[in-house]
Amino acid sequence: MDALAIDKLHGWYGKSHILQGVDLVIPAGHVVGLLGRNGAGKTTLLKAVLGQLPRIEGHVALLGQSLDGLPTDARARAGIAYMSQEHRVFPELSVAENIKVAAAAVENPRPLEEVLGLISEIRDHLHRPAGRLSGGQQQLVALARCMIMNVRMLMMDEPTEGVMPQLVERIGQIIRALARERSVTVLLVEQNIGLSLSACTTLRFLEKGRIVGGGTPAAVMADGSLERILGVRMRETMHAAQVPARMQMRLGSREA
Repeated sequence: MDALAIDKLHGWYGKSHILQGVDLVIPAGHVVGLLGRNGAGKTTLLKAVLGQLPRIEGHVALLGQSLDGLPTDARARAGIAYMSQEHRVFPELSVAENIKVAAAAVENPRPLEEVLGLISEIRDHLHRPAGRLSGGQQQLVALARCMIMNVRMLMMDEPTEGVMPQLVERIGQIIRALARERSVTVLLVEQNIGLSLSACTTLRFLEKGRIVGGGTPAAVMADGSLERILGVRMRETMHAAQVPARMQMRLGSREA
């Protein structure tokens, strides 16, 4: 079954036509990486799926259920979570309170122990104010908030930006664990090419608001897509499974 189906999706900011007919299907239980240069429309696509753009046309369905016309909160209750670049945690609340707020937003949250089993690093920080944690630790708390909500579709926007290499690799491990349990599907926007190659089952390229190709990590390394579309040079003989998440080859930072 397809977790997310996007059909001819258009999105605007004012008069700027950013998304120009995006078609994208993500099978349930997969981790799909969305790659593109700055300004390609990656963040805009995530916001469009969540219904956060001023003007949207096209169709979005989650697990066969149409989300067309639904406000953002209804899409979240349907099972979509969005980890944005900007807002990771409530800084004045403790880690436990951050997670509790997220759990209260849904009818059937995951058991806390199940979440802590997946993200064990935050167990010793449950009573600390989340704003006093490092950037990487805050990302783990944000991920725990999504997991407690028992989401079916997790959209992650630059989860490793400003994060230490050790935690970059850890975030990749958690993403792969989610894929293995097949209860959560992940759409990952990430400028760290090493993480995208090692954590994703499939990659899709976005250019000027359109999907322009993709394939498995091994395939896009072999066919020259990384260099042709993104300008990334890598040895063609290097297998995707050999690329560590800590490789800090980044395409840039934030985009509109």
